[in-house]
Amino acid sequence: MTLELHTPLDGFYKGTRFDRGGVFKSLVFGGIEMCGQWFESYSPTMHDAVLGPAEEFSPVIPGPDRESHIILKPGVGLLDTGHEPYDRFKLYRIVDPGRWEVDGMRFRHILEGYYDYTKEIVVTGGSSFEIRHCYKAFSAYEGDVYNHNFFTFGKMEVGPSRQIDFPFRPEGTWRAEYDSVGFTESGIRFSRQLQKGESVYTGNIHEAGKEGMPYAMSISEGPLRVSIQGDVPVFKTVLWANHRIACLEPYNRISVLPGHNFRWNIVYTISHE
Repeated sequence: MTLELHTPLDGFYKGTRFDRGGVFKSLVFGGIEMCGQWFESYSPTMHDAVLGPAEEFSPVIPGPDRESHIILKPGVGLLDTGHEPYDRFKLYRIVDPGRWEVDGMRFRHILEGYYDYTKEIVVTGGSSFEIRHCYKAFSAYEGDVYNHNFFTFGKMEVGPSRQIDFPFRPEGTWRAEYDSVGFTESGIRFSRQLQKGESVYTGNIHEAGKEGMPYAMSISEGPLRVSIQGDVPVFKTVLWANHRIACLEPYNRISVLPGHNFRWNIVYTISHE
């Protein structure tokens, strides 16, 4: 197992969408690059120029002492939206980038008056690692955070061999009537290979008949499987896939008052079936 990371200041990711701390450079298991470059062209300011497990927080207006066009984006800083509705796919001017401290695989982002946020990536075995988070609030924050999970399984393209499983019967609403993908009793299956330029999306996967679901899921390709488990309940999961990646995006709600902490951990295990 080989895990490499970018630091927030190495210039690889300068977008304003994803948390800049601990952006994956590569994750290699058994000689196969499980997290590699999935996009054809690269720019450091591209909104999704991230690899592997990548996290995004929802933006909030940070308080009455700030104008409504200034928003708080944890893991990035304070952004100026220019009096327009926030669009996660756009690049914004950073009003206050905060201060980063990096110690090995521990990434700390301090934004004075707002939060002290730590993300630590811990290798727990030859085939597993954890992402441990602590958000200490200086001012109240109420929003959500999700992980995009950009797993590439080498150079394999998404098709019938890419399988997604849950420990329950999932349901949700597809963005369109696809002939390439659908729900099963315990997961999601692709009926054919996705073509270049094609994508599929569903934004509200949940356990049939229930509001929320446990943070447990897996993505497999042939003999390789990535199992993902968190310790905070998920209120929905998104699936976005193109011909290179099939991304599960589990969402957690965060509600934390000044002086309090919100902690959550995600465990990843890679295995041969």
